[in-house]
Amino acid sequence: MKALSFLFSACLFACIITSCKKDRPPSSNKSIDSLQLLKADSTAFNPDDITITMGSGDSILVSLPAFTDVTHLIPVFQITGKTISPASGVRQDFSTPVTYTVTAQDGSQRQYRIVVNLRGAVYFGCSDNFFYAVDAIRGKQLWKTAGGDFSYSDPTLANGIIYAGNIDNNMYALDAATGAVKWSYKTDFTIESAPTVANGIVYFGNDKAHFYALDANTGELKWQFNTGGNISTKPVVLNGVVYFGSDDSYVYALDAGSGGVVWKFQTGGMINGSSPAIANGTLYIGSRDSYLYALDAASGTFKWKFFADNISLEQSSATVADGVVYIGGWYNVQDFTKAGSLYAVDAVTGTLKWQALNAVGIGSNPVVAAGLLYITCDDNNLYAVDINSHAVAWSRQILANGASAAVGGGVVYCGGGGSHNFYAMDAKTGAVKWTFPIGSLGTSTPVIAGQPGL
Repeated sequence: MKALSFLFSACLFACIITSCKKDRPPSSNKSIDSLQLLKADSTAFNPDDITITMGSGDSILVSLPAFTDVTHLIPVFQITGKTISPASGVRQDFSTPVTYTVTAQDGSQRQYRIVVNLRGAVYFGCSDNFFYAVDAIRGKQLWKTAGGDFSYSDPTLANGIIYAGNIDNNMYALDAATGAVKWSYKTDFTIESAPTVANGIVYFGNDKAHFYALDANTGELKWQFNTGGNISTKPVVLNGVVYFGSDDSYVYALDAGSGGVVWKFQTGGMINGSSPAIANGTLYIGSRDSYLYALDAASGTFKWKFFADNISLEQSSATVADGVVYIGGWYNVQDFTKAGSLYAVDAVTGTLKWQALNAVGIGSNPVVAAGLLYITCDDNNLYAVDINSHAVAWSRQILANGASAAVGGGVVYCGGGGSHNFYAMDAKTGAVKWTFPIGSLGTSTPVIAGQPGL
């Protein structure tokens, strides 16, 4: 009887439990608890290379190094819920945001949007005979390519290719993802001119007075034009015309397709590193004769010139922003104890609006972003100048040795050859975000690609 009673009780308890399970409603929990993202070959990323952040709402943000192939990544999920679609462990193209749906036991759903961003890269050449690509956010080397001195010719990025001149007389085309040399073209002398790429053609000059137009894909010579002096300026291409300056004191405007002369204008001195800037149909360029010139870009007709009080303007390229032309003054070439300043000139009239950084000597190019002007000077400092108050917002001693800065994503990038470091600094405060060691006394102006502000 006791055994039968016990059996009856056990059965009754089991029925009660079973009844309770049937009465419990299906769970409504539905969430992505964790995400691991694998490469296309199913291997994991280096932990230093990947960042996964649960964003606001139901977004998941993934940051990866520049040039990562995002078209075949493998997401592996841990979820709370019944299913996830698309399925975990299945290769996916993340070149655009992908939406994943988690379905709960009760059939309700929650969607997550996964966004994969590639961090930017910063490229620059050095006098240590290397050309570098560095992660713009973390300062980690992506690749470096050996060659001659790349520090004199500022690089240009176009269609996934870096173009950079070298004192070994070659113009190089480097794969932006790997640094592999796609082609090189040997000229007859050193290249200081920064290349410009337009409509599939690379334009640049060399220090033997020759100006070249090469096929951007193959490096094949399309045409060549000879001047009477070294060509160190970066060309500008606009409306089928290529513009540049030469040590022979002339500004040239050539037909970009054939190399034929459209017009030329003679200044009163050599044009060395001062590359032309064009805004609203007017070309601006500095000369050793202490003048900043404004010329009609279409005809070469003289508009006005600004006199910098016997200070050469041959080294700094003009920058135009909101109707003001900014240019750095180098030195009085008859008396190098007299150094130049930063000049802000009215773009329409040529009158001086203001000047700053007095008598520091400037051989670099100004760059303007978000109300600040950035420029390196011969007192070893990089300055950020407020263009409205004309006051110095911040400065940092980096020993740039004439290198110019570039700005992107709220960060200023500049080589400090004298300190053997390449710097990334907060654009508003000047605080150093990272430094990258270089065995070099000089660097080119960097070029930024991708999304440096992630």
